[in-house]
Amino acid sequence: MLQGRAGALALAMTLAAGCGSAGSAPPAPPAAAQPQSGPNVPPESSAARYILANAGGASRAPQRFDGDDDEDDGGFGTLRLPVIRPCGNGTYATDCAAWSWTGTGGGGTRGAVRAPQSVGAGTPPILSFCRDGASMPLAFTPSAPVLASGPSVFALSYTGTKSPPIVTFATRWWNVALQGTFTSTSTSAPAISFTPTLTNGASRGWLVFFTWSWPADVLLVPYAINEIQLDAGSSPLAVPRGGSATLDAFDCLSRTISAKRVGSGFGFSSDLHAASATSAGSELRAPVFGGSNPDGFVSLSDDRGARSTTQVLAAPSPTPGPPGNR
Repeated sequence: MLQGRAGALALAMTLAAGCGSAGSAPPAPPAAAQPQSGPNVPPESSAARYILANAGGASRAPQRFDGDDDEDDGGFGTLRLPVIRPCGNGTYATDCAAWSWTGTGGGGTRGAVRAPQSVGAGTPPILSFCRDGASMPLAFTPSAPVLASGPSVFALSYTGTKSPPIVTFATRWWNVALQGTFTSTSTSAPAISFTPTLTNGASRGWLVFFTWSWPADVLLVPYAINEIQLDAGSSPLAVPRGGSATLDAFDCLSRTISAKRVGSGFGFSSDLHAASATSAGSELRAPVFGGSNPDGFVSLSDDRGARSTTQVLAAPSPTPGPPGNR
């Protein structure tokens, strides 16, 4: 799923890394630079040499995970980046105003309307895909927009002051197909097509756009494929003290979902002893009971590598009404 958790993790890691120092003067860019979404990055680009120096082939293992410490960052940790800032809807950039979106689209969107954001102009594309999204129960509303199928086609322009070409890269590139990205020294890509190629597993990653020479203007766009989806009422999950709330999740690969408690003051039984729950099918609807102070997370996973995490917190206490007439 395309949640704020991956974005928040990315930002924290970036700020910890800080700014990298500029290298020696880069060679002049070639007349034509081929867009890159695979392992072969243009060696003539000093920005590519720096940013993608550690970008490798490590991927998520299809196994259950034990909680927040195992949250997958989508390969973000393999990138070497300058300081970036949030630009809305999970995207990050060195300069949000240097990038402009137009003509975004895709097939079969489910979920909430995207919140206003500040990336230049336009709205970033929805790059969260759910193979079996058409099977979601009618009462299920994903906590973030999701596409049942690909491709998603969008336009992106660079309006900053640094020189092109613009390099395009995707972490976990073997799970996606990109067409129509920036070519030669163009600063506009009117029809970028993003298609997930992974059909029987789950993954997440980042599209990375950056200018040719280091230091560079950089834009990061998250994507997710077949991650476990949370209902809008379960992200976060507010559990009343001494009461219960329903955790509702959907598996995009039609697998059973395992949920595990990470934290304290809540559980999957009224005595709070049960630390886990498993769905009977692709939808998990499980009561989560609260003690005096519910606080933590629920980690969700399936046997194909899909994952999700939702925060558990205490529901606000009801405000007392005015005293009755005496």
